[in-house]
Amino acid sequence: MTAEARCCPYCGKQFVPSPFRPGQTVCSSRDCQRRRQTDFHRRKYRTDPEYRQVCRDSDGKWRALNPDYQRQYRQNHPDYVDRNRHTQGHRDRKRRLQNLVKNNLAFDLKTSSADVWLVGPELQDLVKNNLAISEVLVFQTVGSPGLCPGPSCKEHLPVLREGPGL
Repeated sequence: MTAEARCCPYCGKQFVPSPFRPGQTVCSSRDCQRRRQTDFHRRKYRTDPEYRQVCRDSDGKWRALNPDYQRQYRQNHPDYVDRNRHTQGHRDRKRRLQNLVKNNLAFDLKTSSADVWLVGPELQDLVKNNLAISEVLVFQTVGSPGLCPGPSCKEHLPVLREGPGL
């Protein structure tokens, strides 16, 4: 009796199961078997608390035997450190933006005559937000009446004010 050919769920190729493993569902290629094992591990880790604890204990033992591994890896792979630092900053900004969903705390701009522009790469994440993590830039219109009493604004020295609330 010959076994019917089956289709591998990973590579899509036809294979005949081993006579020693009649329930075989994945072909014998190394890549497909590795993916099968990885999927099993992830599924088991997610669903079995005892298996998860054994994995954590094993990881802890390895880290105890190799305490300098992470430091040495970072020293030997500076591109990894730079990429991780950049992506961590992005993850931090994204986490802060997630906390802003439907936030109604806002700076009152009704009494201000200034135009307000919200500019940034994460604007699509600011759904229904009135609060944004931002830098405030104030632009003075050149030539507006009452702003520059003299012939040129460049002639005036900047004034530093001190006192409560300033």
